[in-house]
Amino acid sequence: MKTKLKNLFSNKLFSKGLSDSKYYLIANLGNKLFAFLIIPIIAKSVGVEEFATYDLFLVMSTFLNILIILGIDSGIAILLAESKEDSEALSFLYVSSLLISSSALLVMFLVVNTLFLFTNELFLLPKEIWNFIFAYVFFTMITYHTFNFLRWREMAKRASFITLFSYIAGMLLGVLFLYLYGGVNSYLKGLIIGVAFGAGVALYNSKEYIKSFKIIKDANSLLKELFILSLPFVPNYLGNSLMQMADRFVILMLFGKYELGIYALIVKLAMIPQILIGTLSGGFLPVMYSNYKTKKGAKLIRDFFHSYLIFIPLAFIVAYFLKDFAIKIFGGEEYLEYSYLLPIALVAILFLKSSQTNGFGYSIGRKTHYIIYITFLTVIINYVFSYVLGYVVGLEGVLLGTLIAGVVRTYLYSFYSEKLYSFNYNLKLILFSTLAVFLLIFFFR
Repeated sequence: MKTKLKNLFSNKLFSKGLSDSKYYLIANLGNKLFAFLIIPIIAKSVGVEEFATYDLFLVMSTFLNILIILGIDSGIAILLAESKEDSEALSFLYVSSLLISSSALLVMFLVVNTLFLFTNELFLLPKEIWNFIFAYVFFTMITYHTFNFLRWREMAKRASFITLFSYIAGMLLGVLFLYLYGGVNSYLKGLIIGVAFGAGVALYNSKEYIKSFKIIKDANSLLKELFILSLPFVPNYLGNSLMQMADRFVILMLFGKYELGIYALIVKLAMIPQILIGTLSGGFLPVMYSNYKTKKGAKLIRDFFHSYLIFIPLAFIVAYFLKDFAIKIFGGEEYLEYSYLLPIALVAILFLKSSQTNGFGYSIGRKTHYIIYITFLTVIINYVFSYVLGYVVGLEGVLLGTLIAGVVRTYLYSFYSEKLYSFNYNLKLILFSTLAVFLLIFFFR
């Protein structure tokens, strides 16, 4: 293992990816990691049930964002790489992505507001919160498309600082409004104002691409290829979101909004390692895609995934010993009784998110539609096991159901990716990591 790590760090491509990752780390501090720093402020300023409303706002925003992004953030990678010397094509792809997502969001807005003619709440959220969701998604969509475009253009530093400004501005204004007026609604108003400023900065920094936009000669074929590459990613992203939503629906069906608030805090803390790894992998993706045919590039991809699998049981051990301290800091005494759930939630999320490290075969082989079958099978497994185990053993059962679904997904995702384009993944290592995790859960409950 020591030799593998030594070889990994001596790889020049690894050094390049690591260099870029520092900028993605900055971006994620503004987007996700910084959000964890304000969890104690929100959790201790509002009640558990109101914290559940905040959680539902984030979950629904993520779900809606997936429906309007349409997988373009992943599908566009190959096209940008192939068009890197064609400024007209680059401009067309960037502006088109904004227009496509804006149109999809408008349709969703009209559908939801039509539904409110017949109901006062939709997914336990009133119309005011849904209007907040649409505003938030619109502005973050602009920033995200800009960030994604610039990072695939290998402008990691520029892209990261745009995202940093947007999300930190939103969160700081949200906290200010929470302090001045109180309540989760006040926080959401400040958040939206901040991300609106961030969207303006994003558009300003990409003005050269906007000004030079025009319908290019092969526009139809380029858009067609963009959708062919992008849309198959949507079920994969939806699967991630639907699994989060499934857990929440199960909790609301079996328990209530109070338990949802408890679960929400636990899961947000459990996301920290995955976000750090996602940040690291974000810096490596352009390097990996550009060098997957080389021996060093293939080795980097393989070693990255193997290191991820080894990390999962180690993360459980660390989380076990820090669980009480973390819950006290971020949630307070009211949440402490449920701290034992944190290590289980952490490893469940890591397994579910393993696809960020091992799915290159689908893109390379132009077989991204395979992801659809794996994703929805995983959603079904997650819902069934979470409901059954949740009914039997409570909140812990819901997380165990998610863990089982994550393990199945990791194996299937890796197995079929290898069939399409082999990097010589050690699939037995998945079994080792899984057994280690379940043994740790059994002995450290």
